[in-house]
Amino acid sequence: MNILFVHEVDWLRKVVFEIHTLSELLSLSAHRVYAIDYESMWTKNHPLDFGSLKTQVVDGVARSYPGASVCLRRPGFIKIPGLSRLSAAFTHYREIRKTIKEKHIDVVILYSVPTNGWQTIRLSRKLGVPVVFRAIDIPNQLVPYPALRPITRSLEKKVYAEVDLILTISPRLSRYVINMDAPEAKVELLLLGVDTDLFCPEPDDAEIRRKWEMGERDLIIVFVGTLFDFSGLDTFIRRFSEIVRKIPEAKLLIVGDGPQRPELERIIAGSGLQKQVIITGFQPYQTMPRYINLATICVNTFLVTDITRDIFPTKIVQYLACGKAVIATSLPGMIAVIPGEHQGVVYVSSPDGMVSEVISLFKSPERRQQLERAALSYVEQEHGYDKIAHQLEAALSEVAGRGKSA
Repeated sequence: MNILFVHEVDWLRKVVFEIHTLSELLSLSAHRVYAIDYESMWTKNHPLDFGSLKTQVVDGVARSYPGASVCLRRPGFIKIPGLSRLSAAFTHYREIRKTIKEKHIDVVILYSVPTNGWQTIRLSRKLGVPVVFRAIDIPNQLVPYPALRPITRSLEKKVYAEVDLILTISPRLSRYVINMDAPEAKVELLLLGVDTDLFCPEPDDAEIRRKWEMGERDLIIVFVGTLFDFSGLDTFIRRFSEIVRKIPEAKLLIVGDGPQRPELERIIAGSGLQKQVIITGFQPYQTMPRYINLATICVNTFLVTDITRDIFPTKIVQYLACGKAVIATSLPGMIAVIPGEHQGVVYVSSPDGMVSEVISLFKSPERRQQLERAALSYVEQEHGYDKIAHQLEAALSEVAGRGKSA
């Protein structure tokens, strides 16, 4: 098949997640895979750099698997705040149409709504190409400007109503898209996957410990991911001295970057925790298992908000695949997939609970080992990428076989 992935984030700089992995696995299965993205992390190269409306083509993109090959087609835009997304809406329409026609696309898998979702829907109807929407979050809640969220919500409902199939990551997200006018018959569950050949238990990495000035006796708590305002790390760091008083060897290693980082660094400095809390910034995807395998405990500290309530963070299956005990905020979307300790996860409902459970697990190696065994068993059965990619391939083949949308 000729498959087109459409998203509205920076394909080359965004932390590697399933859009990279799934597209590359499909390319390794002899499909021709194309992608259209939006350079969401754009900056001006010089004061007179106002961008370009031309499309940039990057062949052979492979961020997850060295032998993979995705052809990235990046429409241009005007580098002026406020006009960047608006101009991209028009250049994306042009490039989506061109790619579908020139590359004889059989099926589109869409991850986005406001920047290029409506264009994809309109063109798919016109050109007779089916569209599969991959629902991994709540798009309208991710819009940074509250005034634009109602418009995005309206576009979101239109996309859900008109695509040929919606693949969600959790039962809670399935119910959400159905409540947003998606026909129930077109909604299916496709769990998040993880590469269990890459993310697997490995010996502690002495080189990385030395790089970040962590001692052999340090007990490390790991958080991986983009640092958004809903991360909950600000509250956790403010309480981290309570953990250190009970567990002097405790360290918090935050592997990631994002808009919340400056605030977190101010809290760390203000609390005198520069030696106990370390932010590494974004690290290469292939090194993620090395960081996770440093952990005695992995955490997900997300606040429960309209953005996070129904989601399932990718980091969770990566933690579990490395055989790590996980302490996580009780996000309903996550609980609907992973009920709890029989799958290696301890849920907490408050910052107090997070602190007390971290201390408890540090002091309870037998319980921690039970969680680690449960984590590995669960992931191997339910989340291996071989299984998930095969399910996606089958779904895309079935939809592509229908031909033109009804």
